[in-house]
Amino acid sequence: MNDTEQLIKEALGQLAERTPHPGPTLNALRRKRKRQRNNIFLIATAGMAAVVVLIFAGVVASDRYTPPNPNDAAAALVPGNATGALKYQPHWLPEGYVETFRSVHDGKALRAWVPVSAPADAYGGGPSIALSSGEAHPGISAKWRDVTVRGLKARMQVSGERAVVEWKAQDTLSVLVDRVTDPETTARRVADSVRADSNAIFEAPFKVRGNQPTVFSGTSPVAWSATFSPGRGPFEVTVSKRKPEFGSAPTTPVTVRGKQGVVVGGATVAVQEGDLWITATSHPADKPDDEIVAVVNDVELASNVDTGWIRTK
Repeated sequence: MNDTEQLIKEALGQLAERTPHPGPTLNALRRKRKRQRNNIFLIATAGMAAVVVLIFAGVVASDRYTPPNPNDAAAALVPGNATGALKYQPHWLPEGYVETFRSVHDGKALRAWVPVSAPADAYGGGPSIALSSGEAHPGISAKWRDVTVRGLKARMQVSGERAVVEWKAQDTLSVLVDRVTDPETTARRVADSVRADSNAIFEAPFKVRGNQPTVFSGTSPVAWSATFSPGRGPFEVTVSKRKPEFGSAPTTPVTVRGKQGVVVGGATVAVQEGDLWITATSHPADKPDDEIVAVVNDVELASNVDTGWIRTK
């Protein structure tokens, strides 16, 4: 052994003498790893709990309607037009169903969809799906039974090809399906898909004396009508792409909105303006012609009419 090897051997021996026994160090490392595992477990558990809370909050929030921000594009589709909130949107419908009917009045809203192959004005006369908000459903002559909609308490009636499910989110909501195959499954699936939607807006094609139409329906974006019907009168006003059917009722010429219109049957005034027809009918039919003419004169037509929703899903 040379001098260099001897020096290395002596140095290693001295290092070994100064090195502490590995037992305490290994035990400390084991304790540290255990604490780390416990910390990781606690962090993971807390994270999972937070996810559950967020998911639950998301479920609740998805049922809560928040009015649109005035700066949102959807809240200002056509500046100056009267709008109403439909508030809710279904995210599942049977294949081939399209929207043809919207109604907003006194905080209540109704929307309806029919098969794309259905004839004109099919809502109420054939297969349909309707979503309403803001009022309880009267039922369909069957017994209510308890169900759930996305974990919320609900009730349901089924009768033949009809079914209705009603539940309470921020508003009272109901889905009615009529003349469809397996109505119970369809109604529950549509209801499960409903979410609050501030972009679901009823944009009115006209206003009259501060009132917007309560019903807007159509068979295509170029074949539609909108009606303001206050229920008990005194006037019902309709703006439509369709020419009114007067039948055999007597007509008398009258000047209205600076054009020649007609008085029909002593209770209705009608006039064509551009490609639209404006009519007003008195209820009861005892108002003087000049009062009905004044109502038609007060109709404010929207500069642009949003009809893109008609006959779309």
